[in-house]
Amino acid sequence: MYRIAAFIIATAGLLLSGAAASHAQALPSPKAEMQKTIDDIIKVASQFPDDAQKTTRRQKLRELINPKFNFTEMSRRSLGANWNEISPDEQKDFTHVFSELLARTYLSKIETVKPGMVKIDSESVNPPKASVKTTVTSKGDNFPIEYKMAYEDGRWQVYDVVIENIGLIGNYRNEFSGIIRKEKFEGLMSRLRQKVA
Repeated sequence: MYRIAAFIIATAGLLLSGAAASHAQALPSPKAEMQKTIDDIIKVASQFPDDAQKTTRRQKLRELINPKFNFTEMSRRSLGANWNEISPDEQKDFTHVFSELLARTYLSKIETVKPGMVKIDSESVNPPKASVKTTVTSKGDNFPIEYKMAYEDGRWQVYDVVIENIGLIGNYRNEFSGIIRKEKFEGLMSRLRQKVA
């Protein structure tokens, strides 16, 4: 009886791992999607290179990156346990302001990207999650940047960015929790609005 049970468990494990592998193969490559996004960003940056074109350049880049980031998930993770302590309206308000801050910060970093500056090193896929590791070269220095992604609604979306082994969302979570302890959620929102303004 024990041998039969062990065989069933082992067989189920093989079937499940096979199904997972099959599912991973069926999904689009996050590395390929990331490469296309980088190519599109470089194209926009080269089409609108001047300071006089900054508004148009950022608008075009924003249209590119918005679908690539899961700002709701990034917002939820950045608040941690505090996310469940606020109302749905406050969650929506926070997501709007925080995503605006994230997008502006990211846009300021990528709007001057040039061909060859970003190299995609590898991808690791474990559905529905994946990570894509890249290296950014700027002014002779190399910076490793890892994009943590989740597959949802038929596409890969970034939910965290790890820069030189420091998670962006974890960093925000530590900062935000400290502010909330001292100034409550309203104090955090006031600070974020000031930054965005």
